[in-house]
Amino acid sequence: MDYPHKRNAGDAEPLGQVGKISRRTMVVGAVATTVAASVLPLSDLAFAQVDDSGSTPDMMSFLLLSQALTGVSIKTLAPELTGSVPGVDPINIKDTYFDWIGKQPGQTAAFANLLKIAGDGRLSSKGIIAAVNGSDDNTKYLARSIVLLWYLGSWYVPRDLQTFHDSPQLLDQPISSTIPEAKAYTQGLVWQIAGTHPMGYSNLQFGYWSRDPHDPNGPPLPLFSPSES
Repeated sequence: MDYPHKRNAGDAEPLGQVGKISRRTMVVGAVATTVAASVLPLSDLAFAQVDDSGSTPDMMSFLLLSQALTGVSIKTLAPELTGSVPGVDPINIKDTYFDWIGKQPGQTAAFANLLKIAGDGRLSSKGIIAAVNGSDDNTKYLARSIVLLWYLGSWYVPRDLQTFHDSPQLLDQPISSTIPEAKAYTQGLVWQIAGTHPMGYSNLQFGYWSRDPHDPNGPPLPLFSPSES
């Protein structure tokens, strides 16, 4: 079944500047956003059929929102929903993130607003970005927390992001974050973009370190296929 909310290849664009979290973290985030287009499938670069029969409307809205905010296709964010025969995602990080955000104190209204924006079938990815940037601060900074959650696998409290953005004197100081689950650490988009894996974890075969990360003769990286890299 074709999912009705289709996005254009050039729709995805980053949110407005979020301010620094720390030098190291923001460098990682900036690099991730910059090189995503060259590594991961962009939203609707080649939009696959999406079978949403097993997903709730809120989850599909969350995926459309995440696709717009990160610039990364649903093909990567929810691989089991793409293709003519939907498969199974044994990691299912999207559910972890969705549940985590929904349980955060003070974020209920902002999260509902984001899902409503993304669920509007009239909006392209660019339209979702514009609507988010035109919303209240609670909604905007929650969106920025969601971007960091997908890329870094860590949760940054939206109010903390706003505080650091509004206080230039804090730019070089670290900001606390929480890893929702262990698998969030291993599934950050930044690792896929860099063509590597987090310290202490790899599902590649023994001896992978002897080859270039993008060696065409080596095993494919997680969640990648030759047509997507």
